[in-house]
Amino acid sequence: MKKNNTTLPFLWGAAFLAVMIGVMLSIRSLSGLGRTTEIWDKKAKDLQELKAMRSIAAEHRSLLNHYAQFPSFAPSLGELAAKAVPGLSFMTRTTETHPALPGWTAKKVSIGLVDITGDDLGRFLKAVGNAAPPWAILDCTLSASPAPGRLAKVELVLETVER
Repeated sequence: MKKNNTTLPFLWGAAFLAVMIGVMLSIRSLSGLGRTTEIWDKKAKDLQELKAMRSIAAEHRSLLNHYAQFPSFAPSLGELAAKAVPGLSFMTRTTETHPALPGWTAKKVSIGLVDITGDDLGRFLKAVGNAAPPWAILDCTLSASPAPGRLAKVELVLETVER
């Protein structure tokens, strides 16, 4: 068998080249490791945010299902006032509607009550809060009266939702 003297240096050269390529690829991988770690950290943070949003969405779905059980239209403030405080009169200042969720409309009403007692106001507010769907109080301004037991003037901004 013939011995080839060029084979051994060629093998040592190929081995050296393979080691150098491995070292270069390792250095390149290590240099990109910081960026890869940043990407994975951002993905982990995004996943946590999505989990939080999922729980918020579940709460909103349950609230939406709760409101879906109510009649399509909220009872009018006049009906509620007549039932809660017979003889109560009020003036509607403004009425606004704007889209809320798909299929739902938010209705905002500004009203003024003149010369009302604290007890009557309490009964009226209880009636609007217990309505189906309920009215929410967005703003309330009370003005005092010189007459004992009277509030004189109440300005309310109420809001509800309708389908």
